[in-house]
Amino acid sequence: MNSVKPTLQVLIVEDSENDANLLEIELQRAGFEPVCHRVETAAGLDEALNRQNWDVIIADYVMPQFNGLEALALVRYKGLDLPFIVVSGHITDDTAKRLGSAVHRELREAEVRRERRRSEETLQAESSFRKAIENSVPSGISVVDLDGRQTYVNPAFCEMVGWSEADLVGARPPFIYWPREERESITEALGKVSQGEAPTGGIELRFGRRNGERIDVLLQVTPLRDNFSNVTGWVSSASDITQRKRAEVRLAAEHAITRILSNAPSLDDASPGILQVLLDSLEMDFGAFWTMDAKRETLQPSLMNLRKSTPALKEFLEESRRLSLTAGVETLPGRVWKENRPVWISDILQEDGVNHSELAAKAGLRSAFAVPIHNGHDFFGALEFFTARQMEPDSALMNMMTAIGSEIGQFVRRRTAEENLRRAHDELEMRVQQRTADLKTANAKLHTAIAERKRLEHELLEITEKERRRIGLDLHDDLGQKLSGVALMIKGLEVRLAKKSSEEAREAAKIHSLVQQTMSHASDLAHDLATLNPKDKDLSGALHDLADHARQVFEISCRFNAQGSIPPLEPNTVGQMYKIAQEAVTNAIKHGKAKKISISLGNGSEHVVMKIENDGKPFPAMKSRSTGMGLRIMNYRASLIGASLEIDSAGESGTLVKCSLPVEGKK
Repeated sequence: MNSVKPTLQVLIVEDSENDANLLEIELQRAGFEPVCHRVETAAGLDEALNRQNWDVIIADYVMPQFNGLEALALVRYKGLDLPFIVVSGHITDDTAKRLGSAVHRELREAEVRRERRRSEETLQAESSFRKAIENSVPSGISVVDLDGRQTYVNPAFCEMVGWSEADLVGARPPFIYWPREERESITEALGKVSQGEAPTGGIELRFGRRNGERIDVLLQVTPLRDNFSNVTGWVSSASDITQRKRAEVRLAAEHAITRILSNAPSLDDASPGILQVLLDSLEMDFGAFWTMDAKRETLQPSLMNLRKSTPALKEFLEESRRLSLTAGVETLPGRVWKENRPVWISDILQEDGVNHSELAAKAGLRSAFAVPIHNGHDFFGALEFFTARQMEPDSALMNMMTAIGSEIGQFVRRRTAEENLRRAHDELEMRVQQRTADLKTANAKLHTAIAERKRLEHELLEITEKERRRIGLDLHDDLGQKLSGVALMIKGLEVRLAKKSSEEAREAAKIHSLVQQTMSHASDLAHDLATLNPKDKDLSGALHDLADHARQVFEISCRFNAQGSIPPLEPNTVGQMYKIAQEAVTNAIKHGKAKKISISLGNGSEHVVMKIENDGKPFPAMKSRSTGMGLRIMNYRASLIGASLEIDSAGESGTLVKCSLPVEGKK
């Protein structure tokens, strides 16, 4: 079975066409399938090299216009790594026979060179790729061997901690970026990692920068292994999470301050907790609350505190407590008061705005800031903080502190408003209590006066009743007896005159008759005055008797009419309504000269209504100054039983007296 011959692109640099043909034939004998092209000048060689790729170049050493060394130089100039075979002298059979083996050898060596070059290019590409990744990732990468020696750090790691690669590579633990106060915790955490106890989410550590600043890092540690899976070291990826941690701590501080303010009754109660939260969360060394005095003329230190106590810081604190500031004085709180905005000092020694800067520098303090406690244009005080660290202005921190100052200002304003409201409420309550006491006193006096008036009215009624009875008894006992004596004397005179047949006997008889009528009228009037009670009857029966009595005594038309079912009434109520009706009938006869009187009693909507209507002269109105004692007594009797009394005209002439008695609960 014949194998396929490899095709060979051959560029022959030869001025003799016969020699070129001989070389092609020999290549065929060597097992190649040559595709040959002949050139004999530098221009031809350059054109051929530009036109296509060649597997091998065979050049004659000496030619009239060109030679093999010049051809080799041109190939190298173009940066081509091609098998290049130089043939010296004329091509003989022996030379042609050696050509095949030389071409085979050169092709093998060229392939080796190409493979090596590809490997080097691949390695270079991988190295460049790794370098590019290491230089582009924000995480700091470091490698330590099994002895703990640091063997590699990337630029990001150097930038993170502030030391150069030369400072870090070759160092052993504890590394210079391990803060002294954190070395024990870092050693313990990395020891757990080496034992395979590393948490999957990484470990959070605290590194120190060259300038003394502390940073929070999230460290991911991975073991390095050889081809036999043996651990040869550790590679660490450190991410700077300082900003995230600061944001978390500051957010927690804001929430804590909000809780403190919501539960505190006053700023004095809230300020210790607020100051401690800010000292811890912001890692400040000194903090102070400045508040306005009562006259709003000076700032006074209401509270000062230290995160860590040293003699120098204590001296600074005591000196600060003695300060009393006015607006614009060369201190941080004074400037804040004057400008009503935050003030930041990066380097106290370079700042003229702190009048106790030397004492602050002596205490090791480097930076400071203060923010106003205000609500709108209302200034209540300032928050002031110092730190031993060199701190440049932090806009995020200033925004947070400005918001806290505003929140405290709102709290002060709200509590002030609540206190003013409470004070006003207390004053109002006191005034109300005083006014209530005055009203109670006046009410007691009024009740006493009303009770006294009722007592006097009762006495008046009793006196009136007694006087009526006395008059009735006097009419019956005194006047009646005297009239009886006069009647007897006149009767005797009449008899004597009649025996004498005197004409005056008739006149005496008339006089006797008139005296008898007067006696009868006096007797009836005495009976009417002395008998005022309805004799334990119900109201309908009593009013019926009253109408009969008026009709008989005064010889007028007087009738009574009851409508509906009248509920039982208390005896006192029956007595008072009867006396009202009796007074109305008497007034109608005596003063109104009435000839017709109508008494009615009806059960209306929740009221018992009694009406006395007459055709005589109208009664005076109740509010009139001419109202008599009788009408006033009638009105008073109605008020005693909770009834209402109305007196009005009854058409063109006459009077209507209406008494309405509520009967709810009496039915």
